[in-house]
Amino acid sequence: MLEDKVASAQKTVVLSLIFTLFFCILVSRAGAAETDSIQLNADKVSYEESTGVAVAEGNVRINNEDFRVFAPYLEYDSNSQQVTALSSQSGGVTFISDGKRLSGERLDYNIETRKGILTLPNGKIDSFYVKGSAIRVMPAEELGGKKNSAGDSEEMSAVWSEASLTTCSDPHPHYRLEAKEVTVIPGRKAIIRRPKVYLGDTMIFIYPFDYTIKFGSNQRGRNHTIFPKLGYESDKGAGIGLSGSIGWDSGEIDIEAIGWSKGIWEGEALLTQEIGAGLSIYGAVKREYDKDLRVTEWRPRWGLDYEYNEWKLRVGWSERELVNIEKRAGVDSRYVVWRKPEINILSPWFEDVAVEGRYRFFATWGRYEDVSSLIGRQQITRTGAGVQVYRDFDGTSERFRPFYNLVYLYYSYDDPIFENQQILDSAVGMRWKIGEIDLETAYLRRWTWGDSPMLWDDYDEREEIYQELNYTIPTKSKDLSWKLGLRAAYDVKERELAELVYKVSYDQHCLLWEATFRDDRVGGDDWFGLTLTIKEYPKSGVRLTGAELFDPAEAPGELVPSYNER
Repeated sequence: MLEDKVASAQKTVVLSLIFTLFFCILVSRAGAAETDSIQLNADKVSYEESTGVAVAEGNVRINNEDFRVFAPYLEYDSNSQQVTALSSQSGGVTFISDGKRLSGERLDYNIETRKGILTLPNGKIDSFYVKGSAIRVMPAEELGGKKNSAGDSEEMSAVWSEASLTTCSDPHPHYRLEAKEVTVIPGRKAIIRRPKVYLGDTMIFIYPFDYTIKFGSNQRGRNHTIFPKLGYESDKGAGIGLSGSIGWDSGEIDIEAIGWSKGIWEGEALLTQEIGAGLSIYGAVKREYDKDLRVTEWRPRWGLDYEYNEWKLRVGWSERELVNIEKRAGVDSRYVVWRKPEINILSPWFEDVAVEGRYRFFATWGRYEDVSSLIGRQQITRTGAGVQVYRDFDGTSERFRPFYNLVYLYYSYDDPIFENQQILDSAVGMRWKIGEIDLETAYLRRWTWGDSPMLWDDYDEREEIYQELNYTIPTKSKDLSWKLGLRAAYDVKERELAELVYKVSYDQHCLLWEATFRDDRVGGDDWFGLTLTIKEYPKSGVRLTGAELFDPAEAPGELVPSYNER
């Protein structure tokens, strides 16, 4: 019996080697010498020379450098380069390309065109678990994907039909999105077409826009929440709104609208269009309320973004732009600015063992028209450069995690009185833990030398201490928890408690519900927000305009507002 099994195994190996050699010769003779050799392994392989069709059964594996297929049964037509793989009771069909794995019942795939259809697929898109009725795969270039140096597609794009998506790993997910079509463009984004939103088994509503998941850090725009925006601001009243996008292969339109109980409505439409490798243009019109002047105006902006090897160039124009800056704790200042234009260059992050952290450089040039009720209208040219050094000691200890963030900026102006300004921002602190209590302590210090002729750009020295405390209420379920939070900001220079923030959070495994109230004890700019966030996408939460908390511990852009991703 053992001798028969050994003989059978030897026969399988011999057949596989012969079949691989035969296909190499066959492909070469067919005039497809540039096509990589196909390797086919199975328990049983038969080939009909008159038709050019090979049939493989039992533990089938076929692959070249572009893909791999595992299946119980497979047919390969060497003339048309067509692969048909079928599942059985012993197992399904698995298709692997570019390191991505998909499983399903049937695969029809053409090796030459790199196009195919997999029925009843399941797999992953970024952090989403996905199931569907079918998926079409194709070269990335057909949906605007990238090419390699030889001009070939680097990855495979995919279009899912009748798809169900969730980041929840539970067999019965807490939420899911259902869409008739999901388009995946590798390295760039996935577009979920007008999904139905379910909490548990209950459909809450149909999202009227496309929900876009952006891959990597090189994409402009925002990660929109699929849920309505809810909140309160002292100057506007209660608010409700919605944001979303209408996307296509090489661009999208981001839309946002919010209505307030005091008769104010705000909104924005942002068009982004890619026009080349790493190059995109944008144009936006924003309707925004100025709390100081108590007026609502349209504020257009436009420009271009370019990225090469993680170096970023941004050129932008704007009119009546409302710049919101927290110059110290509890003091939110707003200014109206024209950019004509502004040019920013941002380097990639570099690692440095000497400082045990990362660093990057900035450079900027801009022509501005500054509007203020105090100094009137003036035009100024500003040239600047800077460096940032940052480290989060995230691997030191679960109960003690220090960090530091240093930013130096130098600006010069074409003004005979205000020639230059230097700014040195530093934030040092630690995240630490006592039992079920999470704490975060941060010391923020800013030094300035010189002044700016523009009020929005004129920074004052500041010295503050931030202390945050979060208590997790124990529950019987490891996937569910309540958390109570309190944060205080103390202004050392003014010797006053500048801000208090209260939070109540409900952590539901894959979703985070969070209610936040900010008590501005200096400027009276209070607000309340209710946030529902998909935890795998922390920027997808519900946040109202102006309802962003300054956090000196947030890495790494909080201290560099001019260079934050838009």
